[in-house]
Amino acid sequence: MGRHEQEFGCGCDCGCGCDRRDFLAAISASLGGLVFTPVARGEEAEALEPREKQNAAVRAVVVGPPDAAAAPHLAAVRESARQQGIALQLDERPVSDREQAEALAAQLQAARPDGLVVVVWDQASLPQADVILAAAEALRTPMVPVVLYLADPEIPGEAYRRLGLYTMQAPEEGAGIAEGLRMINTGKLLRQCTILGFDNREASETTVPFFGVRFRLIPFDRYARDFTEVAIDEAARRWMAQYAEGASERLGITDQSLENAARAHFALKKILVEEQADGLTMNCLRRGWLKPCMSFATLNSELTPAACEMDVPALCTMLVGRYLVGRPGFMHNMAVETERNNYYASHCTCSTKLYGPESEELPYLLRRFAHTNEGSCAIQVFWKPDDPVTLVRVYPGGPARMDVYAGRVEASHPMPPVGGCTTNVEVDLLDRADAMMAVGHHNVLFAGDFARPFRRFAQLFRIALLDTGYTGPWPL
Repeated sequence: MGRHEQEFGCGCDCGCGCDRRDFLAAISASLGGLVFTPVARGEEAEALEPREKQNAAVRAVVVGPPDAAAAPHLAAVRESARQQGIALQLDERPVSDREQAEALAAQLQAARPDGLVVVVWDQASLPQADVILAAAEALRTPMVPVVLYLADPEIPGEAYRRLGLYTMQAPEEGAGIAEGLRMINTGKLLRQCTILGFDNREASETTVPFFGVRFRLIPFDRYARDFTEVAIDEAARRWMAQYAEGASERLGITDQSLENAARAHFALKKILVEEQADGLTMNCLRRGWLKPCMSFATLNSELTPAACEMDVPALCTMLVGRYLVGRPGFMHNMAVETERNNYYASHCTCSTKLYGPESEELPYLLRRFAHTNEGSCAIQVFWKPDDPVTLVRVYPGGPARMDVYAGRVEASHPMPPVGGCTTNVEVDLLDRADAMMAVGHHNVLFAGDFARPFRRFAQLFRIALLDTGYTGPWPL
């Protein structure tokens, strides 16, 4: 176990489940005999969001002689920035000699933008571009060089594939620009994130060594208190009915199961709003009716990452997915079957909207949480066979590391063959010869073919790619 896993590790020292009346009495005693008065949660609580973040400020320049042919590429930069809400400073005048390049380098030192786009127009302009890129590299500024004519074998293309650059040869206007800007903006947004962890410890705050994400520890008793205060009002009943009516089956799920799931969800939403937080994780095993499985699934569907078992690295992975690809991640336990050479992902908090908050829900059923017998509710989601998927795990630290795998859904099993958790997805790994090459506990699965964007994100922000056994194309 590494240093970060020790610092933000799992570990449960809580009691087992009991019936709800005994549970509430025990919680009241543990909180000094406080009296819990049900408080109605109206629709306004559902609409509240963390405070608005500031998008990236990006500088864009053309390096080369004045040429009208560069205009479409600059227009593409301008339009992509507008669509993503990025503050763009676009220099209309090209940098055409070393003196101008050095002047721009000095401006970067003073202004320190969040990112830099450099459109390199021709081979003769590379020395000027190198001056600018070297200045940005010294500032650790992520850069997107758009090299329009890199076909000449004399141009040192490999030099433009180093860490800190997202390089594209773009004869077509706008090719790759939107993705490059999205990566820069993802880094900017991550640096403004606050995540919560719920555990039996005193409140505290620290910084995760991953883009400076703030980690705030919340005493579990606070969540337990808010749980008991949630009334089953109209908003709660609507939330319960949404899942009950959409499920193909309810296996052992009672009305009490759904009511407690609603209490967990509205308690967590309240705390997220009060803390102005962007995601959460919890020491959640053996919590009885307090287990938040359905709430976590709902939050993930809303692109508010929620990870089980105080797994901060998994939560950081889900945050990257939120901003980089706009889809929820499925944190899971892994297993491998050597005869079929396939990977299995299983857990109890899978989103029903794997393609984003505005997408259609996938088929699902409601069943009891897999590992205890008190009857709390979890969601079993059925992924689409043959859909592409991407498996990712971020390891915060100095330096940060990342694992990325490309795959395809083989099957989504009604009765999990391994792992024991509610949702179980069998995946054929496409860029590994042997499924046993997959490593890591609580990897995160995303619906969609995003292996290359995640890899290039790591390249741009100098995150070491582990990629044991990887056989795919650059970037390695």
